[in-house]
Amino acid sequence: MSTGRMLVEAGVRTRRPVAVRPRRTEAPANTLDAVFARTARHSPRAVAVKEGTHELTYGRAEMRASQLASALIGNGVQLGDPVLIHCPDHRRAAVAQLAVLKAGGVCVPVPPHTSREDFRRLARLLGARVVVCGSSAVAGWTEFGRVVVLDEETWQRIGAMRVDRSLPRSGPLEGAHLFRTGEDGTGPDAQLTDHRAWLSALSARPSGSAMDPMTVVAHEPPMGARSLSALWWAFATGGAFHAGPRPEEAPGPLARRVNTAAVFSADEYAGLLDGVAGGEKRRAPRVVVLMGGPCPPELVERHFALLPTTRLWCEFTPVGGVLPWTVRRTTPDRTGTGAPDTAPAGPGTQMWVNVGRPAPGVRLRVLSPEGLTVSRGGTGEVCAAGDGLPCGIIRATAYGPGSVDGTALRHSGQYGRVTEDGTVEVTWARDPARPAVRGARYAHL
Repeated sequence: MSTGRMLVEAGVRTRRPVAVRPRRTEAPANTLDAVFARTARHSPRAVAVKEGTHELTYGRAEMRASQLASALIGNGVQLGDPVLIHCPDHRRAAVAQLAVLKAGGVCVPVPPHTSREDFRRLARLLGARVVVCGSSAVAGWTEFGRVVVLDEETWQRIGAMRVDRSLPRSGPLEGAHLFRTGEDGTGPDAQLTDHRAWLSALSARPSGSAMDPMTVVAHEPPMGARSLSALWWAFATGGAFHAGPRPEEAPGPLARRVNTAAVFSADEYAGLLDGVAGGEKRRAPRVVVLMGGPCPPELVERHFALLPTTRLWCEFTPVGGVLPWTVRRTTPDRTGTGAPDTAPAGPGTQMWVNVGRPAPGVRLRVLSPEGLTVSRGGTGEVCAAGDGLPCGIIRATAYGPGSVDGTALRHSGQYGRVTEDGTVEVTWARDPARPAVRGARYAHL
């Protein structure tokens, strides 16, 4: 007879031993698709993408992405394989990206306006053999390899498939996106961005009030650098991405909700501020992010004159892509304009423009023409290195796929300096053919 039964028969009340279960903790969301999956588990009915009258929820996007990822694996997609994504709308583009990431592939964004010759050049550069696209783009891709068309017939076919148990295959140091740059011959051909660098850049941006999910707006077509940056920023906060009107359409209001952010280029935003000045002002967003070159000082002044309560966040991305080299939160009293400078040659009046401080995971250096590091305050070419930048560059070769360049130091091709307080300034020239205030445009030196 066991000891426990002997005690019961003797009239002694005993307590059964309780097995202590380890407290279940959620794995850290250290990849883009893991960030999305976490929100899909907690809030499956929350809207992830809103495009016109159409909405895509987190739960539906997660389910379809897992099904599509399984189909991609069945079509031969292996870890690190580039997959071209050419979708006509943001909803399908979001599902396609999630699926490629879950399958361990690398997303290659192809904007809708890409020409057939660019299709051929991009596929040859990256050695891509799989394309995910809409039905309207099938004819342009059939010669390049396997084509997965995101239409109702495809969803019916893959919906009956069993989800692959190896999903997700992504990792924080694995490639997430390959961004095409340098079409004009001035920069690298493609930049490989990993999950860690993506999340580092997104975490540095402002968040919503009381950590509430944010609604992020972009006015760029699917798969553009700014629309992708806005899309994943919304997902990182558990919020929704709203597709604004296309650049060729009427700008419309900046935003309709209080807890909203918007991502633009400087030229896009100058045009939208024209509408605000013309009487189209409605409820303004909490944050406006400008991606690209240095923010024109006149644009900063106009922003705070028209939208004094909206934060303006500037990200300096000198060679394209989505990862900023420097970030800067502007204020009404300091536009970041330095005194005119005449050292470098260039058109118009030249000036030093403050582009902020190095972004998380980015280390900046200023190099002389001889390639030597210049001390603080000295001028030269602004260069950068670090985990917050692309982890690789693919450069074009004469024949076949491009070659991978793992050089740690990235060159901006821009003249600048690091001041004593650690801020970065670059020299820009105002184009005298452009108006100085309304819709101001600047040209690189």
